Amino acid sequence: MNIQPVAHHHNHIAKPDKKSQKKIMIAALVTASYMLVEIIGGLWVNSIALVADGVHMMTDAMALGIAWWGFHMSQKPATEIMTFGFQRFQILTAFVNGFTLLLIVGGIVFMAIHRIIEPQEVMGKEMFIIAVIGLLNNLFVFWLLHSGNQNNMNMRGATLHFLGDTLGSVAVILGAIIIFYTGWMLVDPLLSILMAAIIAFGAYRLTKESGHILLEGVPVGYEIQCIRQDLEAQFDYLKAIHHIHLWAISEDQVVMTLHAKTDLEHINDDTLCEIKDYLLKVHKVHHVTLQLESEMRF
Repeated sequence: MNIQPVAHHHNHIAKPDKKSQKKIMIAALVTASYMLVEIIGGLWVNSIALVADGVHMMTDAMALGIAWWGFHMSQKPATEIMTFGFQRFQILTAFVNGFTLLLIVGGIVFMAIHRIIEPQEVMGKEMFIIAVIGLLNNLFVFWLLHSGNQNNMNMRGATLHFLGDTLGSVAVILGAIIIFYTGWMLVDPLLSILMAAIIAFGAYRLTKESGHILLEGVPVGYEIQCIRQDLEAQFDYLKAIHHIHLWAISEDQVVMTLHAKTDLEHINDDTLCEIKDYLLKVHKVHHVTLQLESEMRF
């Protein structure tokens, strides 16, 4: 005997985050306005580190546009086809941002290795001036994004991009100073590789976290066995809890399905509501589909 809940009161629409969305749009416009300066300036002074920083800014402008679109789409209501709404867009854009960063890192390392093999003259003074302006630009954008909601993976991914840009600008400035005073040209590609390593570390974590959600893995901080044991201890009428599936639609929307055997007295809507309320309050599981089965069922 199976009883299904008679009402469904869960909200699958993301809470609007207009402030973060607006900050991302401003950051995208500021970034797009300066990226050409670094790329053209890097080619002019013959600095691969400066060009790499400029290319990174170009992809950041695109990434910010994708992040803005993620916020926009996640706020659309659920439909008969997209029954959980569009909240996964934010996770998808975070994954795209992280994966794109990894590709950029590969490109930077490739160019740096080529420059190590074939060293070229770099204009240290001009490189320094362009890099300082770029640093100021990146600091402003990083501050703007960091002041947003960092609990949101989409916002965190965008902020991570500009942490990498800020560190990149610092590396370029240091390289320009060393080149100007010592003439040691290898510092340019070496700093580029160091910058790439720092970016790669954060990008890997972001890609892994967002990919885990997209693959519907058990959310970080949740353990199915612990939840099962807690339910059996809290509700003595629940027996043989099984077929548990736990995943996340977005960072703040955790979903669970499970079956449980119980006596005929507790196969009712009150039992369903009691267990669902407990899972929400104690374990922060927002959407629960629970199937109660009679102990007499074979």
